[in-house]
Amino acid sequence: MVRASGFVIFLLSSVQLAVAADIDGPLVGPQDAYEVPVEQASGGIAGYIEGSYGAGIDTPGDIDTDAWDLRGAVNFDAGAGMNLQVDLGYTRASYEDADTNSYDGALHGYYRNDLYAAGVFAQAARLDPGIGVDLNDYMGGIEAAYFLDTWTVHGAVGFGQASVSDFDDIDANHYMGALGVRIYATDNLRFDIDGKLDRLTEDNLDYDLRTLKLTANYRLETFPVTLFAGYKYTNEELSGLSASVSGDTSTIFGGLRFSYGSTTLRQEERLGPVWSNNRLSF
Repeated sequence: MVRASGFVIFLLSSVQLAVAADIDGPLVGPQDAYEVPVEQASGGIAGYIEGSYGAGIDTPGDIDTDAWDLRGAVNFDAGAGMNLQVDLGYTRASYEDADTNSYDGALHGYYRNDLYAAGVFAQAARLDPGIGVDLNDYMGGIEAAYFLDTWTVHGAVGFGQASVSDFDDIDANHYMGALGVRIYATDNLRFDIDGKLDRLTEDNLDYDLRTLKLTANYRLETFPVTLFAGYKYTNEELSGLSASVSGDTSTIFGGLRFSYGSTTLRQEERLGPVWSNNRLSF
C-alpha cells in the first residue's frame, strides 16, 4: 500500500502541473535557397529569460487548474563546434485550493555544426506538492537535432529515477522519449509541434504521461522580445494491480521571452540554446 500511495501522489501532482506550459528552448541550422547551411559564430554567449501562464480548459472532473512558469537558458559556444547549455526553471501551480512549487535544472554538453547537433544531458527536478513529501526526479540521456533552412527536427531519449522523500522503498525507473519539429514561416515567426512520453515503473505499477504541445512564436522586429501562445494536451494513465485509471487535460498557455545574443528568432535557435529541459510533466 505504501508503494501504491507513492504513485497516487505522483498522479495527483502531475495533474496539477500538467497546466504549466513546457516552454521549449530553440536549436541551430542553415539558410539559403538550396538549404546550404549558414555560417556559425563561435565563442559567443546567447540565451533567454521567459515567463508564462497556463490554465486548464478541460480537466478531469472540471477541476480548476493554472500555473505560472519562470524559465531561463544560456548557451556558451566554446568554439570548434563544442557547446554547453544550462537551463533553470521554477513553476507555481494551483490545483483547486492546493498549491505546488517545482524547481528544475539541466546541463547539456554537445557538438554542433551547420547541419546537426548531438550531445548528452543531465537534469534534475523537485516537486513540492504541499503534502509534506517531495517528489525528486533525476535523468540523463542523449539528444540530437537536424537543421534545414525553414525547419528543425529534434529529439531526445533518457533514463533516470524518481523517488518520494521520506519513503526509501518508493523508487521508480523513469523512461523518456521526446520528438519535435519547429517550422519557420519567416525569420521571426515559428510554429512548434512537440510530443513526449514519460513512463515510470515501480514493481507492478506503471505511470504513463503523454503530451502533445502546439506553439506559435513571434519575435518583435525592433526589440528582442518573443510573444508565444499555444495548446497542450496531456493524457495520464496509472495501471497495475489488475486495474487502471486515466485522465485527459487540455491547457492553453501564453507568455513572453526576452532574448540576448541574437537578432532574430531563427538566429536565436541556431546560435543560442538548442535544447529543452525534458522535465517530468508540466
